[in-house]
Amino acid sequence: MKNTSLKSIIVLVSICLFIAVAMAAINMVTAPKIEEQRIAAEQEALAAVLPENDGFEKVDIAGLPESVTDVYRDKDGDGAVAMLSVKGYDASKPMSVAVGFNSDGTISKLVVISASGETSGIGSKVTAPEFAAQFEGKDASLEGVDAISGATISSSSLINAVRDSFVAYGLIKEAK
Repeated sequence: MKNTSLKSIIVLVSICLFIAVAMAAINMVTAPKIEEQRIAAEQEALAAVLPENDGFEKVDIAGLPESVTDVYRDKDGDGAVAMLSVKGYDASKPMSVAVGFNSDGTISKLVVISASGETSGIGSKVTAPEFAAQFEGKDASLEGVDAISGATISSSSLINAVRDSFVAYGLIKEAK
């Protein structure tokens, strides 16, 4: 009886070790590719929210709001971009959003890079071009920007994060 139990334990431990090693190997192969895709999506979003630019430089600024992950300045100094991590319906899978600013402090464009944690057909409406388009040309008041009915958690969280992006924009302007 003891011999059978010991064999079972050895077999289970061996299986677990094999799976752990296999998962680590898979992660080593896929992690760089996933990071490359993330960077490519971010660069594409930067170009989309501020298309008339000669490149971007990342700006390190203290005191950014929690939802602002990175800020970039157009190399010409004409505009800026705030990258946001927005906790919507599923806080464990935050939305990734880019907000571009014109030199006058108004939003040039907003792009939702990913929103995989939002409810399909409801919360995912924040990715719709119509929702993002309402931000274009808005100043910090965001007057006229409306939440999506039935998706108030997702859309309200995104609107609040956009408010945070104006704080980041102010900090970028001060840092010049």
